[in-house]
Amino acid sequence: MKTWPARSFRALSVFLFLLLSAGCRHTPDGRQVFLQSEAALDAVRSFSMHIENRGEPYWADAEFACDQDIMRYVTVQGIANAPSLKTEHIQTANFIFTRTLEPEAGGWGRSRKPIDPGVCGRLKSPSNQALPANRYITVDQAGSLPPLFAFANEQGATITHQRDELCGGLPCEVWTIRHGVADLDRPETVWISVVDRLPRRYVEGELDHPISVVTYAEYGQPFHIQLPPSDVGY
Repeated sequence: MKTWPARSFRALSVFLFLLLSAGCRHTPDGRQVFLQSEAALDAVRSFSMHIENRGEPYWADAEFACDQDIMRYVTVQGIANAPSLKTEHIQTANFIFTRTLEPEAGGWGRSRKPIDPGVCGRLKSPSNQALPANRYITVDQAGSLPPLFAFANEQGATITHQRDELCGGLPCEVWTIRHGVADLDRPETVWISVVDRLPRRYVEGELDHPISVVTYAEYGQPFHIQLPPSDVGY
């Protein structure tokens, strides 16, 4: 039996996406799309993430290997009238190991993992979600993934299919949710792949003035994250 190479399958998907986008087609129900995307995301145990907060000087790159309960991330935090602080973090189910990379390199330190379930905990308990607070997104919290289940079940919310476009080379539907809760006055927008229904981008705030922008890639790829040599076994 002849099989399609992954590259050919992706190219065919993009072609069909552009063909459908050029004509008229039925717009799916946004709540169902969010639930489909949640189901696809919950089946994933490894991926990478990039975060940029536009309202404050912060960015992060992360790799998650949730089947091993471990993640690695590098953050850069701007500091007024001082060089930016660049740090590397390795987080397990119980501990966080941290070292400074810039402006001066430092040794590893170890602390207890905070109460927040984090990304891996979020994937293992997908129905235990809360709507996002009016805050910036940080990589070490569960809220760095869009709470798709909560979005789908939020009463009074308005969910709008904005457009279809490519994101990271993949055809995506762009969905915006405006909350029905008074103290959540900013929208959330998610780019959801039409190929595998996984989220590819997540934006907090208006699209022309985003507060936080998160991109996701390398779903299902293996990441070999090493603990600091003196801390193997934690």
